[in-house]
Amino acid sequence: MTTGCSALTVSAQPPKTASKATEAADTNISSTAQEQARLKKIDQNPVFLIMAGELAGQENNLSQAADYYYAAAEQTNELSIIQRASQIALIAKKYEMAQNMSKRWIALEPKSIKAAATLTVSAIQLGDTAAADEALENWLTQINQDNQAVFNELGAYLENNVPREKAITYIDHLAKHYPNNFTAQVVVAKLDLKFNRHQTAIVAAQRAVELDPHSMTARDILIVALSQSGDYSALLKALESAHRAFPGTNRYLTGLIESTIRAGGSAKAGRLIESALKKPFKDPDQLRALALMSLQIERPVLARKALLKLDQLPGQHDLAQLLLGRLAAQSNAFQQAIRYFNRVSVNSEHYAEARVLMAAAYAQSGDMVGALQSLDIALSHPIDVGDKQRLTLAKVGLLQTQGLDQEALTTLNEAVTIWPNAHDLQLQRAMILLKFDRSIEAEAILRQVIKEDPENATALNALGYTLADENRDLAEAEKMIRKALQSDPENAAYLDSLGWVQYRLGQFKEAEKTLKQAYKLAPDPEVGAHWGTVLWHLDKHEEAKDVWKRAMLLHGDHPVLTQTIQKYAPDLMDDDDTETQQNQNQP
Repeated sequence: MTTGCSALTVSAQPPKTASKATEAADTNISSTAQEQARLKKIDQNPVFLIMAGELAGQENNLSQAADYYYAAAEQTNELSIIQRASQIALIAKKYEMAQNMSKRWIALEPKSIKAAATLTVSAIQLGDTAAADEALENWLTQINQDNQAVFNELGAYLENNVPREKAITYIDHLAKHYPNNFTAQVVVAKLDLKFNRHQTAIVAAQRAVELDPHSMTARDILIVALSQSGDYSALLKALESAHRAFPGTNRYLTGLIESTIRAGGSAKAGRLIESALKKPFKDPDQLRALALMSLQIERPVLARKALLKLDQLPGQHDLAQLLLGRLAAQSNAFQQAIRYFNRVSVNSEHYAEARVLMAAAYAQSGDMVGALQSLDIALSHPIDVGDKQRLTLAKVGLLQTQGLDQEALTTLNEAVTIWPNAHDLQLQRAMILLKFDRSIEAEAILRQVIKEDPENATALNALGYTLADENRDLAEAEKMIRKALQSDPENAAYLDSLGWVQYRLGQFKEAEKTLKQAYKLAPDPEVGAHWGTVLWHLDKHEEAKDVWKRAMLLHGDHPVLTQTIQKYAPDLMDDDDTETQQNQNQP
């Protein structure tokens, strides 16, 4: 025990060498602490903080840049540093910092517009409505009550930088807080429209119109809001008011006529158009709109007046002649239509369309020679390749209506040697080859078109239907048809193809549903034939016959329909013949 105690005693008293080491260590600790204190002091130096803030900003670390600048600004009253700290804090979405700094900024520079604006939006972001109002009033004061500039800038900020619900809350507050401020109400109405709040937009726009009845901007916003809300009765009243206030403004007149037609006031719309056409016009769009609306209310004479006025405007002759020709053709005045179409210049962008319509007018008047000649003349001119292809398709169509499928195929064969990548021509060529039962050639053409244009819905459907009709490669056929339907889900022809491939796959229930939908969209005789066939295989014979009877009333001579009925219900053909004979014997 004694030995142990003396050992502890000795060990408790360090030797001289140990004491020197400790003193050295203490000296080092003291030196380190001093260095750290010195470094900390440097770290908090405003110059260092500003440099660190700039570097953080260059690295796009805005949050850290805001922290550095805020720390620097707290140590100084240097205006430029406080300004920068405010703006960086706002950009970094550190709104409390931005608010604090902008308050100091205003204290140092009371008339600063930027400081007032920064304080306003910071308070809005923090949900501090009272502070935002006070800052906004200061902003308005500093900008000499230039309401438009302030409210427009505030509106842009609310739209683009404030979360939707917070923005809406302050927009509603603005509407109530500035009920007699025209610009504020306009900005509120615009923002409400942006946020699809039609009713509140209508209220604000109506208030703006009350405050300034001579403002087109307020009336335009009100008209748009009412239109988008579907309140057509109120829209009509707003347009009537706008037209009375600004009788020479075309958009109000056009809108008023359209709304009047929608409301069933055709006679009133006609009077408005007649009145408008008595005045001189410089706007071709307005005249085209008046012509179209005249046709909507079945006033072709008014439409013609509008188009004749259009013809007098510079650069509108070719379009006016085209539209006059279409109008004459609709009235079955085919010779007059041909004269109009013939006046469209070969250099016009409307030339090809005019020639196609001209050929149709010749054909409808029974002059097929004239129809074909008009297209051949057009094709002889050095016109755009796309127009030439369009004219070629029109010629092929005319030949086919005359049963001249071989001549049509020859025309297409010649055309595709010139334009081998013209898919429209190739597709029409494939369709004619299918009529000639040359499906192998047709399939090769369709596959080539799909290879070059994998999204070509027409080619996909045509090949899919061909495979289905020949009862082969049905999985591939279904895949192609469904891909075509993705581009146009309501296309009756594509639905018919899908229904037919479902039938081939034995999916009768699905086929019935698909073909019923297709026939509803377009009561085509071939679709009717297919639908009836599926019903027949579902043992719904009477329903099938009803479908075929309806189809026969529309297209009794369609070959696919006729063949289908002869196969399954030939007695319907006899009934049809008897009914026809009875109708012929009636006095």
